[in-house]
Amino acid sequence: MLIRFIIFIIILYVVYRIIKYMRRAKNNETKNYQAKAMPAEREDLVEDPFCHTYIPVSQAYKKEIAGINYYFCSKECCEYYISGKSKKRQEEGL
Repeated sequence: MLIRFIIFIIILYVVYRIIKYMRRAKNNETKNYQAKAMPAEREDLVEDPFCHTYIPVSQAYKKEIAGINYYFCSKECCEYYISGKSKKRQEEGL
């Protein structure tokens, strides 16, 4: 009789552990699904005034010209933009 009781307790414990494991696995699946379903953080895009491409603010080359912040896709675009403005000023002055 005692052996049956011990076996019964062991079976209950095993069933309890299986149910607990299954619940934990289900919760992890739900959390993973929610993490995948959440949209990625978005970042503002800015337009390069020279080549007119759009780039994220964090990747843009920032230059202040005459008190106004301009964002460029590269340093080269910034230099071309500045040289183009100076040529335009020279043409207007003549």
